[in-house]
Amino acid sequence: MKKILLGMVAFAVMLPAIVEWTSGQSNVVWATEQKTEEIPPPDLYKDTPAWYQAVYKDNVGLSEGSGPFTKYFKAQMLDMYWQPNRHYEPMENLDHSIFIEQERRDLCVICHEEATPGIVADWRSSGHKHPKSTPYLSSKTAQIEKNIGRVLDEVHCFDCHADTEKNQIRMPTGEVCGGCHRQQFDEFLREREVGRPNHLQSWEANTIVPWYAEAARRGYLYGQHGCDMCHSGAEKCDVCHTRHKFSAVEGRQPEACMTCHMGPDHPDAESYGESKHGKIYEKEEEHYDFTKPLVEVRPGKDYRTPTCQYCHMYEKHGRFIHNPVMKGIWRMGTVPPSNLEYTSSLKDYPYGIKIIADKIDIYSEENVAKRSYWLEVCAKCHSDRFADTYLKSLDQFMFQAHTLADQAQKIVEDLIADGLLYPEAANRDPYPLSDGIVKELSADFLGEPVYNAFKTLQGKFPVVGPILGVYGMFLQMQDNPSDIENMYNRLWFWYKLQGYKGTAHMQQDVSWWWGQAPMMMEMTRIQAEAARIRRVAGIEKTIAK
Repeated sequence: MKKILLGMVAFAVMLPAIVEWTSGQSNVVWATEQKTEEIPPPDLYKDTPAWYQAVYKDNVGLSEGSGPFTKYFKAQMLDMYWQPNRHYEPMENLDHSIFIEQERRDLCVICHEEATPGIVADWRSSGHKHPKSTPYLSSKTAQIEKNIGRVLDEVHCFDCHADTEKNQIRMPTGEVCGGCHRQQFDEFLREREVGRPNHLQSWEANTIVPWYAEAARRGYLYGQHGCDMCHSGAEKCDVCHTRHKFSAVEGRQPEACMTCHMGPDHPDAESYGESKHGKIYEKEEEHYDFTKPLVEVRPGKDYRTPTCQYCHMYEKHGRFIHNPVMKGIWRMGTVPPSNLEYTSSLKDYPYGIKIIADKIDIYSEENVAKRSYWLEVCAKCHSDRFADTYLKSLDQFMFQAHTLADQAQKIVEDLIADGLLYPEAANRDPYPLSDGIVKELSADFLGEPVYNAFKTLQGKFPVVGPILGVYGMFLQMQDNPSDIENMYNRLWFWYKLQGYKGTAHMQQDVSWWWGQAPMMMEMTRIQAEAARIRRVAGIEKTIAK
């Protein structure tokens, strides 16, 4: 049992609208040229296993949750909009079937101009309403017409919101968008090739962790509203292209990213916004030409400084892709690198767990290639030497930060090994959803060491480190984790990641005062708390004699 305990000390898991109608008559014109080949319809869950589709794609309305622990909680009401494939329920107070059966496109605007005028105003000013208003839009629309075998003079509410198979209103997902925007959809699907963290699997990352279902079971579901809103990017395009304009121009601006990419664990908005790049953009935003596709943007002429999209959607050799994670090397800073000698159990990461990635080899052939593509972007404004030096410095910051995290983890692990962690695991709440983990997850899915530990100890063991050890920031439990464990959580999950983002986005105060400085201060607190725990234990031992 002690062997199981020690093996579990620090395991980590990133278990972690087309044609307007008049009086019910259609002016849809079908293209004479038919599609030359059959292309499978868009599917966000293509090539995922049956179990995955059963808990993320299959619609259950609001009767149960998402993920492997669906039986332990019901979805919150807004999940109809955040995860519509699984949770959307058609409205009951108005039967739309008769309108859909007769394809009364005219009625959508007639009603909603009174009911929701803001939505109609957005649509009237959109590329969907005017798909041939500019030469650029005309060329893109012509390609879509060729692909779908249909002339598009207008994309109407009906086209996105009417489910003509079920004769009911639907909440559009990326699959609906992908019916026309197939290239962008397919490029988005490629995020799964890189692995988490990414946008495509963000709902998975939100609900696969056991503390999400445990918090819901304990009555804290609506406290996780903030997690759900951002992680809804898995199925919907309106996280970046807001309703009902769905503007590519809007989607190319940094602000499109900032509502989610901010905060203690990934301060992208803060670090980019306060950097020289961000400040120049703030002062000269009116001179940036966001009407141009990224591939046509000329640095210094159209953009004086880079945007989030320009850097992160650049793939390689002048090509831009609708996938901002393809060049990711450090994976948001959460996965340990293999290029270090560890003193803690991080040397054994990922602890036999089969559903998380191995350590990152920063110098692997794949990552060296990704680094060369980052250099292509930077070298559009900076010298090759400066860009290369800066990116190598970012690596060194991360090696240093992970080393400090390793030292902190070792202090906590030594307390556990010596039986001094207070309170000990037997005297505090078990790990979140411990009863459900063994029932719902198999050893093959989870990994033998972790599975056996839960089966044997029923969650009565300490869990320290990336990423399962961070549950204390998401769920209140009695004495679990302890103060010193949460000190370590803040060190690696907040301060290390803040330092990473500050350094990566060239914002010195975020790198230092939000990152490196509080990491060191938290390390001092961890050392002091460990010394106090050992001193108290010594006193208690003496008294006991």
